[in-house]
Amino acid sequence: MTVEEAAKYLFVSRSHIRVLLASGTLLEVLPGNPLGEVEVEVASVQAYRERLDAARRAWLDAQTEDNDPVRSQVLRRPPPDDS
Repeated sequence: MTVEEAAKYLFVSRSHIRVLLASGTLLEVLPGNPLGEVEVEVASVQAYRERLDAARRAWLDAQTEDNDPVRSQVLRRPPPDDS
C-alpha cells in the first residue's frame, strides 16, 4: 500500500503517515520499492485503524448523563430563584 493509499484509508494526511512510519506505529514493507517509493504494510494500517475505531467506540460508550461534557452542563438552565 502506498503512503497516499494509507492516508486515504485512515483519513489523514500523507505527512501524518510518514510520522506514523517514523515512530514505528506503521510498518514499511522491506525491501523498499526500487523506485524509492515507500510501501506501507497493509496489516499494520488495518491494525492501526481498528485501534482507532475501538478507542472511538469506547469514548462514545463512556458518554452518559453522569459523564456529560462541560458544554452541555453550561447550557442547562439554573433552577428558579424563589426569592
